[in-house]
Amino acid sequence: MKAVLAAGTRPLHGRPAEISAVHNAIRARHHAGSLHISFEGTPGVGRSRLLAEAGALAEASGATVVRSLYEDHEEFNGPLVVLLDDIHCSDKSDVRLLANIHMKAASVPTVWCTSRRWGRPNSPLDIALASTAGSHRLFRLGTLDDQAIQKMAHDLLGVQPDAALTRMVASVSGHPQALEVLVEGLLDEEQLEVGAVARLVHPAVPEKFDGLVRRYLQDCSPSCAHMLSVASVPGTRLTFAELAEVLGVKPSRLLPDLQEAVIAGLLSDDEDDVRFTNELFRRVIRNSVPATGRAAVREQIDQYRARRFTAAPEAPDSPGRHSAFHVMARPVRGLMTTHQLSESTAVSDLGRASSAVTHLSSRYALPSGHQLTEKQIVIAELAADGLTNKEIAERLYLSPHTVNYHLRKVFQALSVRSRNDLIRIVRTPSPSTNPRPDTGPHKDEGLRRRGAA
Repeated sequence: MKAVLAAGTRPLHGRPAEISAVHNAIRARHHAGSLHISFEGTPGVGRSRLLAEAGALAEASGATVVRSLYEDHEEFNGPLVVLLDDIHCSDKSDVRLLANIHMKAASVPTVWCTSRRWGRPNSPLDIALASTAGSHRLFRLGTLDDQAIQKMAHDLLGVQPDAALTRMVASVSGHPQALEVLVEGLLDEEQLEVGAVARLVHPAVPEKFDGLVRRYLQDCSPSCAHMLSVASVPGTRLTFAELAEVLGVKPSRLLPDLQEAVIAGLLSDDEDDVRFTNELFRRVIRNSVPATGRAAVREQIDQYRARRFTAAPEAPDSPGRHSAFHVMARPVRGLMTTHQLSESTAVSDLGRASSAVTHLSSRYALPSGHQLTEKQIVIAELAADGLTNKEIAERLYLSPHTVNYHLRKVFQALSVRSRNDLIRIVRTPSPSTNPRPDTGPHKDEGLRRRGAA
C-alpha cells in the first residue's frame, strides 16, 4: 500500500456522485459508528486522486484525516476519515495496524475511504474492513466523459486546445492518467505551441506516453502481452473468433488472457468485439510490432474474413450460387454489426437482381475477358452510394487496405478513373432491366403532396 498524498491544485472533474457520497458521510458526524466507502477501478482511472480529494474535503470540515496506517496517533476526539490506497496490496501486518486505529476511534464516527484495483482477489484488509465497518458503499470507477476530459485538458494546459489537439485528447477515451501523461509528454518534447490556444504542431505520440503503455504491458503475463500485440494490428474492431484464429488457439484458451487485459485497463469489457480502451493504447502497442509481422497478421485476418464472407447458405431459387445480398445480410454473430443490412441499403439492387455474377457483369457491360467477383460488386455498390473506404470496411468487416485493393480491380475492369464515373456506370439501368415508369398513382400522389406544400 502507499500513503495518500494531499489533493492537488487542479479541480477534480467527472466524479460528482463519488464526491457527494464522501461529503455527505463526513457531514453526518453526529452519527456514531463507521462507514466504508471504496473506489474500485482499473489502473489510471483516478482512484488515488479521488482519495486525495476526499482528504481535502475532510480537512475542510474539521475532521481528523489519517493518510497511512503507519501514522502514530494517541486518541481521536472527533470525526475521523482514514484514507487507504491500493488495499489489494495489503498483508497481515496492515490488518494489525488497522485494528489499532479502530480501537482508538471506537467512540468517534469514522469514515474509511479505500481504493483497490478492480479484478484483484480480496486482500487481508478487504476482509478486515468487511467486519469492522458498519456499512459499505462501493463505487466502480470508469473513464471520464468527454466534457470532463476536455476540462481536464484545459486545466493541464492553462488554455483551450485547438481542434487537432482536441481530437488527440478525445483519442484517450476519457482515461485520466493517459491524458495527463500525453499532455506532459507533448509539452516536454515541444510538440505544442501554447499561446492564446494550445496548438498541436507535431501529432506524434510522445515517448513519455509510450513508456506508460509499456509499464501497463509489463504488468501483464507474456501470453497476455502477445495476445495484445496481435489484437492491435488490424484496427479497433476485431472479433473473438478472429483473434483465436490468428493466434491458432481454441477460444476457451483465450479467456484468461482477455480477462487479464480487461483488468489491466487495456481492453474494454465488450460482449462481442475485442476492443482497446482507447486508440492511443492500441497505436503504441501496434507500433511495437515489426512491420513484417503486422503485414502477416493483416493478411491472415483478411483471409479468415474472406472465408467467412463467402460461406453463405445457398439461395433457394438459384442452386449452387450465392446471392451477394444474402452474403451481406445473413446474421452471423460477431461478423455483422448491429445495423443489419436490409433491402433499403446500398445492396438492394443486388438483392432484387439475379445472384449470378455473370448477369451482374453483363449489367455493367464489362469488356471481354474481365469479370467481377461478388465481393467486388458489393463494394462497387457501396462506393456508388457514397461510402468511403473506411465505411465500406466497417460495413463488410474488412480492412480498408482490402477494400482499396478490390476497388482498384473494379476501376480496372470498368475502365474508370474516378468514383463519379463508377457512380454513373453502377447507377445507370441496363437495357435489360424494366424500371417502374414514373407514372400512375405514385406520381400523382407525389405531385399532389408537392402542390399542397
